[in-house]
Amino acid sequence: MAVTLPKRELKTEENLHYVKPLTEITGVTFESYVLAGDGLTDWTQSSNPNTEDGQYIHEKTQHSNMLGYAGSVSYSGIAYPSDPFNYWIYLIGKNEIVGAQFEEIEVETWNSTEAGKYKAYKHIYEVQPDNPGSGEGGAKLAIEGTFAQQGSVVPGVFDISTKTFTADSEQQDELKNLKKQ
Repeated sequence: MAVTLPKRELKTEENLHYVKPLTEITGVTFESYVLAGDGLTDWTQSSNPNTEDGQYIHEKTQHSNMLGYAGSVSYSGIAYPSDPFNYWIYLIGKNEIVGAQFEEIEVETWNSTEAGKYKAYKHIYEVQPDNPGSGEGGAKLAIEGTFAQQGSVVPGVFDISTKTFTADSEQQDELKNLKKQ
């Protein structure tokens, strides 16, 4: 299936972030994926490539070889207790919980694969708060920190109406099974 790409710049809000905590925290529950957003003003991803640099004795210049990725997201915003994901992040920092993780599906709403389904990427992140909810007098409580990627990204498709993610490898297996029947 050919993808029709937009002939314009893309905006941040066209990549939605659906999240589901893997670490339970008392007072915050999740039935399925929820849309992250309320209170968060920055979600900047970094690939953070790991490289090995060197220079052999016969070379005039150095070389750099990429070995892998150490993906992360810098997040910031304000504490927003009526949003379950934001409140979950807030509680992790305030209670100094170590190792809290969540699943995130980054959905490209500009990249439809079929009606209601979009190209998506699944990540597992660990929450590493820097500011658990504090700030200057008279200001809103700030939250900020890093979501450190755990493992590799999984490409696939997300159905927004059913909130289900299907990995590309699962889709290929389903097609093979249909052809066998």
